[in-house]
Amino acid sequence: MTDRPVVIRPPETLLEEPGKRLSHGGILGTPAGLFTVLVFEYPSPPAHAESVPSWTVYLTEPGTRHAVLALPRAMAAPNHSVHFIACSFGTVPDPARLLMVVQHRDLPRPQAVDLRTPAPAGHGALSWLAAPGALRGTGPEPARVWHCGLLRTPSLVFTHLEANSHVPDVFAAPGWDLSPYRGEGQPRPLAADFTPSRLLHGTSTGSDQFSSYDAIFEAPETAAAFTWTCAPLGLATTQQALG
Repeated sequence: MTDRPVVIRPPETLLEEPGKRLSHGGILGTPAGLFTVLVFEYPSPPAHAESVPSWTVYLTEPGTRHAVLALPRAMAAPNHSVHFIACSFGTVPDPARLLMVVQHRDLPRPQAVDLRTPAPAGHGALSWLAAPGALRGTGPEPARVWHCGLLRTPSLVFTHLEANSHVPDVFAAPGWDLSPYRGEGQPRPLAADFTPSRLLHGTSTGSDQFSSYDAIFEAPETAAAFTWTCAPLGLATTQQALG
C-alpha cells in the first residue's frame, strides 16, 4: 500500500426516503487499511437519539460467516441534522470480493455496498471539494500521513486526517496534546484549517505512534484554501476547494 489513499469506490447514496438519507463518502484503501465515512442526514433527531449512535459496519465475503468489523466513531455538528461516522476496517486481503454492510436501529433495514460490482453512475448525494491525498515533506518521514479529502453535504464540510508511524513517541504527550482542554501553546499533532469557514466540531484521537483528527466546517460560499498539517513531522498540504 502506498502512502496515498486509493479510491475503491466514489461517494454513493445507500438510502434515500422521506426524512432520511444515508450515504458513504467514498471507500478508500489507505496505509492503515480500508476507510470510509458514513453520512446520515435527517430533518429531526433520530428516534433513538444517543451521544454516540450504535452503528455496526462490517465487511463480509458472500457465502461465509467471517466479517471484518469497523471501529465507527460518530460525530455531529451543532444545529445541523447530520451525523458523520468515520469507519476504519484495517487491512483486508481483497476488497473486490467483499460486501460492506451498515446497520443501525434508525434505518428501516440493513444497507449494503457490493464492492464486487461497479458503482452506479451519478449515485451520490455527497461530493468531494478536494480529492483524498497524502501529506508530503522534503525528506524520508518515518510515518504515513493521509486525508480522506473534503466531503461536502449541502451545508457542511467534513475531513479526516490520519498519521501512522513506526517510531515510538512521535505523537506522544506532553509534546502534543490530544485533550480538548489543552493549554495555550500545546497544539494538536494533526490539524485542519479552512479559513474563513467556521470550525463546528473537531476531535483528536491517538497514541504514541498513531494520531487522527476529524473536523466539521461550515461549507464555504466561495473557493477557499484548505490546509492539513502534521506538526510533529513538519508536514502540510494546501488545496483549493470550490465553494
